[in-house]
Amino acid sequence: MLEPESPDRNIVVRPLTPEDAHEFVRFAEAVPEGERRFVKETLETSGVGFAAMVTQPGVRRLVAHLPSGEIIGMAGVFLGRGWSSHVAELRVLVSSDHRRRGVGQQLARAALLKALQEGCTHSYIEVVAEQDALVAMFQDLGFEPEALLVDFVRDGAGDFHDLMMLTYRAAEQHAQHLLLDEGAA
Repeated sequence: MLEPESPDRNIVVRPLTPEDAHEFVRFAEAVPEGERRFVKETLETSGVGFAAMVTQPGVRRLVAHLPSGEIIGMAGVFLGRGWSSHVAELRVLVSSDHRRRGVGQQLARAALLKALQEGCTHSYIEVVAEQDALVAMFQDLGFEPEALLVDFVRDGAGDFHDLMMLTYRAAEQHAQHLLLDEGAA
């Protein structure tokens, strides 16, 4: 497995705001067509669509940007409703030019923290199973493989890929950290 490059300490992760419209459009339009198939939602580039995306109920969106203001990644925290109100789905997308530099990990960590702050005790993310580095990154954050759905996604060439669901259970992670802390004492 390839090791990521050093994380860029100049990256800022913060909530998406209406003022991000121009830079967000640039980011969204740069996502390669082949990757758009794996994005579960439309990356809104119209003014009206973007405004609705920023204020969408039950969704907390984060962006990673450079000091110049250029958006290089985004994350979404999709809060569950009803009997799943304790669950959040996380989604992370990083510009292809800024991958393997820790941006995805910063976004994923911030999204997980936002889910916890919103009261979610469980979080999950869906990834294409063959993306070993991505799976490992989420496992490093405490996510565990929960389900493997064979041939659940299809790429632009029509080839099928397995979808993996990884979950984070806050209570289990808290208990593990307590045990590790006690063992170190």
